[in-house]
Amino acid sequence: MLHFEEIDKYRENNRIEAKRAQGGFPRSLWETYSAFANTIGGVILLGVEELPDKSFRPVKLPSPEWLVEEFWRLVNDRQIVSANILEESQVQIVEAGIGGQGAGELPLQAQGSKTSPFPAENSGRGRIVVIEVPRADRREKPVYIGNDPYMGSYRRNGEGDYRCTRDEVDSMLRDAAGGSQDIQVFGDMGMEVLDGDTVERYRQEYFVCHPEASPAQLSVPEFLEKLGAMETDGSGISHVTAAGLLMFGREPEIIKKFSRFHLEYTEEGDAASNGIFSDSGDWSGSLFDFYLRVSARIMSAGPFLSEGQAQEGKGQAAEGPQKGICEALANALSHANYYDRMGVVVRRERKQLAIANPGDMRVAEEAVIHGAAPDARNERISRMFHLIGVGDGTGKGLTEIRRIWNSNGWNRPRLLEEFNPDRVVLILPLTGEEEAGKQLQARGRKEHLEETKLPRILDYLRDNVRAGGKEIAKAMGISEKEALLCLALLEKESMIVHEEGKGEVRYRLRD
Repeated sequence: MLHFEEIDKYRENNRIEAKRAQGGFPRSLWETYSAFANTIGGVILLGVEELPDKSFRPVKLPSPEWLVEEFWRLVNDRQIVSANILEESQVQIVEAGIGGQGAGELPLQAQGSKTSPFPAENSGRGRIVVIEVPRADRREKPVYIGNDPYMGSYRRNGEGDYRCTRDEVDSMLRDAAGGSQDIQVFGDMGMEVLDGDTVERYRQEYFVCHPEASPAQLSVPEFLEKLGAMETDGSGISHVTAAGLLMFGREPEIIKKFSRFHLEYTEEGDAASNGIFSDSGDWSGSLFDFYLRVSARIMSAGPFLSEGQAQEGKGQAAEGPQKGICEALANALSHANYYDRMGVVVRRERKQLAIANPGDMRVAEEAVIHGAAPDARNERISRMFHLIGVGDGTGKGLTEIRRIWNSNGWNRPRLLEEFNPDRVVLILPLTGEEEAGKQLQARGRKEHLEETKLPRILDYLRDNVRAGGKEIAKAMGISEKEALLCLALLEKESMIVHEEGKGEVRYRLRD
């Protein structure tokens, strides 16, 4: 919550946008409203200016009440914006100040009082309008301006609003259209696209978890139909579903329906040849096969000991982490957007495990921690893992993982959410050292940056030859600060060089 009596302590960022609004209702507000709603939410301040040192100061507003009335009128106009996602309490008039001079939120009866004096221009106090924009429910996304979601959808990245790419809008529309993305039936594909060995391994796991059932009771096609991996049409012909193809299919067949599909596992210090890649051709490339191979590799990389056990020289594995890691891996595979870029990437290091999947979070992290209902992007895949004892199907996987980590004295797992491209990264520290944990978190962010942003900047420089930091930031939809960090990393790796001249420093690929 913002402390309005000390508003000068804040700076504009990806969660706060300040607008003077002294010349009337700022039409640029709708871009920020759309951006906050389509990203992670934020606060819009009307009647606040940004000073040269980037701090905030309230300014004199002719009529905050009129601004509030105009906002409510416009936000309910579908010709202006596609959805009103606010409750009445999320739009307030408050008295703000600098250096502790503010009076906080005004009571409703005082907000419209004709006797409330306006502050002098430089008094350091002022009545401002505060609009708290929540993260929109996926069913209302994209929240867009005007009548065209492809031209009017925005998101927030760094310190600014950027217009969403067509891919981003398509992704939001897919999420809004239905609950699960893996229920589609592919009428041109039958059981021949599935990998028999992977299906059989899953059946073995299933009957271990369900000893009351007998493999003889269900044929393989019947079993797959019961799972939701296959469906029979009106002519009695069975076709594979998206869940079945992703979970048990062979990679060349999966690519036909999900052209960006990719799975990858690497370990710190290992050559690329030692990794696990879905397109390597020496295994099926399916989700379940990947889960089995990666979970086995992680567990064999070393015992999962708490720091206390390691110091005492105890050899037994710490209780619970194996379960937490398996659930984290299954969650990533169940929530991934297989139409999006980058694929599922898992990296095992000596003191941390990072699991990244394409797609944004369909339920905010805070809601997940407080027991929100599960909303897996691929509900059938999630159920398939649940049926073999991975996850309890309640949607409380993150809460359980954090409980396990806390019980072993390890640093708290962290979720990072990135946009353009959409990506969720779960970092699981395997250490209880506070300083080591901070370093791991910073390194995790750096590696994620290298993985998602740097290749796009190199592509941009190949197409445009030379560009400055501001131009690259705008083209990538990121803040200038983040763009300059990326450029510094590329220059350090001798991949680009900079040229100084009049005005802004410009960058180009190294000869």
